[in-house]
Amino acid sequence: MTDDDAAVSEEDSESQLVEIIFFKSETCAFCPRAEEVLRETIEDFGPEMFKITTYNVTKNPEKAEEFGVFALPTIIIGGMSVTGIPEPEMLLKMILGFKMGVRS
Repeated sequence: MTDDDAAVSEEDSESQLVEIIFFKSETCAFCPRAEEVLRETIEDFGPEMFKITTYNVTKNPEKAEEFGVFALPTIIIGGMSVTGIPEPEMLLKMILGFKMGVRS
């Protein structure tokens, strides 16, 4: 395997990751529970399947604006978003939708 092959393999595995973007703030009463539900929902899949990016909108308000986030907590998976404390079933549907979109 050449270095070029290794780089391509790494890029392929990166593209297969389910990217989860979580928006929160320190003053949000519901954000800790939403993050807990998110982590509990994905823990059985294994950490190598996900790329979680968390933005604290107090420190990064431009990111909330960039993604069109106006309420907290908000979780975005594959272009779909849910605001508030999510139901695990909703998160699973979003993950499945993302995975099916990546493969098609």
